Amino acid sequence: MRPIVGLITSEALAYTGTRLAMIAIPWFVLETNGSPAQMGLVTLFELGAYTLARLFVGPLLDRVGQRAVSIRVDLIAAAALLAVPILFTTGLLPFPVLLALVTVIGLATGPSEAAKVSLAPFVAAAANVRVERVTGLAGTVDRLSMTVGPIAAGAVVAALGALTALYVNAVLMVLSALVMAFLLNRGTEVAGPARTDPEEGDGYLARLHAGWRAVWGDLPLRMLVAMILVTNIVDVAVMSLALPVWAHEGGWGPEAVGLVAGTLGGASVVGSLVAAWVGHRLPRRAAFFAAMVIAGPPRVLVLALDVPLWVVLVVWAVSGLGGGLINPILSAVIFERLPGHMVGRGMSMVGALARVGAPIAAPGIGAAIGLLGVSPVLAAGAAVYLAAVALPAFGRAAKRLERPLEEPGTAPQGTQTQRATRARRR
Repeated sequence: MRPIVGLITSEALAYTGTRLAMIAIPWFVLETNGSPAQMGLVTLFELGAYTLARLFVGPLLDRVGQRAVSIRVDLIAAAALLAVPILFTTGLLPFPVLLALVTVIGLATGPSEAAKVSLAPFVAAAANVRVERVTGLAGTVDRLSMTVGPIAAGAVVAALGALTALYVNAVLMVLSALVMAFLLNRGTEVAGPARTDPEEGDGYLARLHAGWRAVWGDLPLRMLVAMILVTNIVDVAVMSLALPVWAHEGGWGPEAVGLVAGTLGGASVVGSLVAAWVGHRLPRRAAFFAAMVIAGPPRVLVLALDVPLWVVLVVWAVSGLGGGLINPILSAVIFERLPGHMVGRGMSMVGALARVGAPIAAPGIGAAIGLLGVSPVLAAGAAVYLAAVALPAFGRAAKRLERPLEEPGTAPQGTQTQRATRARRR
């Protein structure tokens, strides 16, 4: 169990640090400059760098190895985080330098998360367990960090100040790198020239394009990416735009936003634990699409109805249970369908493509809420979400999501053969 403990612990430390930075950096900007516009600019630079880095890091993950990349970028993120309070206390932190540092943080945390996520099938193979167990535990850590992380981050910033919180954040990233270095062996994943596909070429762009073909050229993966792209647009619009407007118009106050979001996150932790426990025994296609239907449309639609707050909390709790099942199953499908030497590129490409629509659509959705009101937009969002899930559920691509017949812990396609080749070369 050592590789599993190493991966999950490293993820927990890094994800907690990321959630802490989401609170500490904007609050630091607000305290020092008092400008919401500059807060937005800092967020844009950090998240923009995160998204671009996650999109383009795939070939590097497959060439150098996920473990090596994860260790290095966590240390880079720690150095950039340390530089912010150190330069500020010495009077050497003008706003352009801060933008440069948060860009470095985004460029590091994007590959950090992509590397850790794409390590799951190799860790499962090393531990001789089914990949659903590892992805279920990883999903639990991710969901738990989204539930507890912001609350804990707010408490740390309030009690110790933003600068001290950035020091804590840097320590967490260093610990994440150390755990990854000492608990995961170098041979956990297969990296280097032995992973090169003769048909794709050695150039960076050729390898990046090969990762695109591996995802978009596979019918089930193409279907999943398109579906998650649409549902992510609805999810981001609800959480970032519609939910605060709903709470304000209903007279609930900001505490209702935290309560509703916390209920969803807490229930999703339970769902992720269930997926880690019995996910490999469930009929995969039926469980996945049922979880998608439960996780999305009900919680979007209930906000459009005039119901008591406790009803909203119950519906969001049920949706959270369903949502916790999604990512472990989704990750297992992606890992099984990607060739072993393209896991890094494939996971990075899937993550970037699934997220690209939300920031583009957000301004239009915000304008629609202002023009039509929140309830019609929520009802339309629930309908779009349901259509995005229901239409592919009975198609040819969905039938190919079922679990292949293989032994627990089997690594991604091609990985076993590549390991044998390396052994013979040695």
